[in-house]
Amino acid sequence: MQRENTTATSSLFHLPGWYWYLEGEKDLFSLNPFQTEYLMNICLRVMYKDFRIMGYEEFSKKCLNIIHKEHEPYIKYFYNRQPIIQITQKPISTEKIHVTIPLQRNPATEIQLDILQLNEQFYNVNYHIKYLVVAVDIYSRFVWLYPVVALDVDKVTNALFRAFSRPGLSQRYFHKIREQIRTVTVDGGSEFKKEFPNSLKTILPNSEVFVSPPKAQTFGRPTITGPIEAAIRTLRKLLRDYGLSNQTNLLEQQGTKQTAQVGLTRIINASNSMTRAVLKGQSPNQIAHNILSKNSLDTLTAHMKKLRKKQLLKKANLQTQQFPIIQNNHEDYVYRLYLPQSQFAKEVDFRVSLETYYITQYSSSKVTLRNYDNPNETKTTTWQSLVLVKKPFPDAPHFDQLKKFYKKEEKENAVQMVPVHLIESYDISQTIKNAIGEDHAALRAHPGRLLRRSARIKKQRNEE
Repeated sequence: MQRENTTATSSLFHLPGWYWYLEGEKDLFSLNPFQTEYLMNICLRVMYKDFRIMGYEEFSKKCLNIIHKEHEPYIKYFYNRQPIIQITQKPISTEKIHVTIPLQRNPATEIQLDILQLNEQFYNVNYHIKYLVVAVDIYSRFVWLYPVVALDVDKVTNALFRAFSRPGLSQRYFHKIREQIRTVTVDGGSEFKKEFPNSLKTILPNSEVFVSPPKAQTFGRPTITGPIEAAIRTLRKLLRDYGLSNQTNLLEQQGTKQTAQVGLTRIINASNSMTRAVLKGQSPNQIAHNILSKNSLDTLTAHMKKLRKKQLLKKANLQTQQFPIIQNNHEDYVYRLYLPQSQFAKEVDFRVSLETYYITQYSSSKVTLRNYDNPNETKTTTWQSLVLVKKPFPDAPHFDQLKKFYKKEEKENAVQMVPVHLIESYDISQTIKNAIGEDHAALRAHPGRLLRRSARIKKQRNEE
């Protein structure tokens, strides 16, 4: 991989939109050629040994087992510029970020519940049933789940009981912590209202139900229900992958078709066997065994608290940074286009466009882009659709395979860019004004934000 020479000519700011890259990198090509080649080969070997998405915690840990800790900034430089990483990471908003992270987690104190509604393509993995009730122990991240036919109180409670009663570690671990659970956190769904708190007493006798505040009150972030939302995301992808590799989930026995339970068992085992950074590289199964064996958890609890403080500091430092407007193909940055998850099935891995762009013209509401690899292609979009990323390395391994997968997912899920007309004027926050100066020319370019109008409002406006 050879890097093109770059120049820094941008002077304005990338106003409210998105970006993704890790802070604290150092230019890998500033080292002598021997060091650059050595580090590059290690990073390539770790990243592409298996063609899959690799989180930074896992990637850096494997690299730093081979090389010295002082080389981590160069590892970040490499990681920031991998196409497979860029298109699958959730972009970070350039606006001020409001975040709350609970610093203290204690064993056997809280379970969180939610309903997973499956994509119809993967009903077969769930016995052709549309819903799963999912529970997670927020300390160990241990997951229980069971199919539920309809979202009424009795059926959800019965499915929850069956989830906790699955033979093996699931049942033993639940019986160990059952009496100690004090809080059960749910969202505001109707299946968790009415008689549900009373019904739950038969399963968790010492617990109280707590309804988490809606995201509208927490700036769009799951500030309390992070563990269950993370569990749901993981399960979606496991269900998807199992469904794709097993196009049917039926067993032929004595001439009749019977639903097989092997599918959900594998999915539960896969989820609970995954190692996690928050668990200090251990899996939920390992933590459950430690709790059953009454092993000390002081070291893990301290690690969790330290990690959450680090996350909170990281979020605070992301507030209102300065971002260049990229207007040529010689910069160290490019744009990808953000694809909001509401546009396609949640089982899809990618978050941004495969193509990269730079800006040729812009106004208060529109931005005209030129394709970095195909100068003849231009498109008009909104400021709020732009994601600023580091210019990816050319000739990345498996890029043709990645492109083929991306195009297949794009076609199957009818992914489309955000229509330009669905925007309205964007008010620039006082924080940004303070950062760039009240009289700065950039303030005259007002980015737009998405305006999702209902069918009723559209019809009403057309009639007017």
